[in-house]
Amino acid sequence: MSDPTQRDRHTPGPEDPPERTWKSLSTVDSFHHAFEGLYHVYNTQKSMRVQSIMVALVLLAAWGFGVSHVELVVLLLTSVTVLVAEVFNTAVECVIDLKVDRFDQRAKVVKDVAAAGVLLCSITALLVGVMIFANSESFMGIFQLPPKFPTRPTLGPLQIVLVGMLLLAVIIVWVKRATGWRSFLTGGMVSGHTALGFLIAASIAFVTRSPAVSALALALALLLAQSRLQAQIHKLSEVALGALLGILLALILFAWPMVV
Repeated sequence: MSDPTQRDRHTPGPEDPPERTWKSLSTVDSFHHAFEGLYHVYNTQKSMRVQSIMVALVLLAAWGFGVSHVELVVLLLTSVTVLVAEVFNTAVECVIDLKVDRFDQRAKVVKDVAAAGVLLCSITALLVGVMIFANSESFMGIFQLPPKFPTRPTLGPLQIVLVGMLLLAVIIVWVKRATGWRSFLTGGMVSGHTALGFLIAASIAFVTRSPAVSALALALALLLAQSRLQAQIHKLSEVALGALLGILLALILFAWPMVV
């Protein structure tokens, strides 16, 4: 009589496809999983969402008050360090939850220590931000009587585009989370690839002010949007919303400083 526990077992044969392992993933797949992991942290951790908004606001303020390039790099590095610490903190919590299914004092200590790393990074970023903005004449001018508001940011085009890309990423992730979408790179209410393409195309148009170069940049953005449609990753409405978002963000970053 056969063992009933063996009935559902299957011995792989030569006709069976090889089991896919992490080592067999391509470089593209590895990046895809990394972004999905980042989106998981963003989607599940409220602190990560708050921190990302704070980072975007700090960089936007740095752009608006015209901090130097070196100060902007310092702000970027310290801000990203906070986000990286939150990612590792979430990873530690997931591992503990996999191994411990009831209260354990040792597990609590591990989680508390991981959270302490995030706290230290956050305090450091706060101190760096205070020191940089306290030495900014444009920022301190708004506290004078009468207030003196900055009129034109002094960051270069590349720095402005980088700030715009960060803001765009935050907006897209918030939209996808609000609409219940589970993937960061594929699908969703707004096409992030299209938004990025039109942000860069509009930025090129504002920087070069050349009809020929602007037309080429727009053509590349349209080809990117068409590829999302042809691959059936996004609908026409989602691609249109992405294009509109990218153009509007470029208008805010480039046209606003020229008209105030």
